[in-house]
Amino acid sequence: MDFSGKTIVVTGGTSGIGAATALAFADAGGRVLISGRNAKGAAKVMADAKRLSGRIDFVQGDLSDRATCDRLIAEAVKRLGRIDVLINNAGIGSRVSSLETTDETWRSVMTVNVDAVFYLSRAAALLMKERRSGTIVNNASELGLIAEPGKFSYCVSKAAVVQITRCMALDLAPFNIRVNAVAPGDTRTAMMERKIRDKGLPIERGVELIALRTPLKRVAMPLEIAKVMMFLASDDASFMTGNVVAVDGGTTVTGPPDTDLAKYAKRSRGRKAAEASAR
Repeated sequence: MDFSGKTIVVTGGTSGIGAATALAFADAGGRVLISGRNAKGAAKVMADAKRLSGRIDFVQGDLSDRATCDRLIAEAVKRLGRIDVLINNAGIGSRVSSLETTDETWRSVMTVNVDAVFYLSRAAALLMKERRSGTIVNNASELGLIAEPGKFSYCVSKAAVVQITRCMALDLAPFNIRVNAVAPGDTRTAMMERKIRDKGLPIERGVELIALRTPLKRVAMPLEIAKVMMFLASDDASFMTGNVVAVDGGTTVTGPPDTDLAKYAKRSRGRKAAEASAR
């Protein structure tokens, strides 16, 4: 895919899927503006981009602040001249049930995962409408398609992103603006590794156990998600809009994943013991 001469905004672009997506666009010749709170992470991404054909710039800010959303779009136009592609990747998680979700947790998750996606998409689409061209790709998560216990506000927020994608796709189709989403499954990022450490497991062992939940028996790498985002933003997907593409190793086919790593560890030990005795 060639994005030479194209301008791309990637939120949450300082690490994980966002960083991989920004670098992939830059590698394809794109001019990329990333946003995020982590200036150190952004510096690394921009340094990595120096060897690529495109370039990456950075705007620091917290998307829970409405003013940051407006500033990001204004900066994108100032630095890039226009916005051809908007990647709404930024998001925050929550690991509590509906009864344990406080007003503060609910509001913080919705503000970043839903409100910011709407504000940024609306602002970008108004600019794209003038040129009658543009694409928006949202990060919706597999948990926007299936439910998982103990992640109430996150699941609800990502389901809202699915509907933002579908509804805006219909509203913007007359202006030749396409809106699609990816629904990533378990992906090896710093966030995943923190979750594993919180469970008191070695990183590699935790990744191995998480991988057992998918039919493909592995987790995704950030670049695998990035490539699907790029495809949806490319001319190769010119007749696709309103789609939510699951990139989850088959998890949404099998149903909600069991997230109890301790239980998986016990099952795995039991299987290995049974295999050893059979030999």
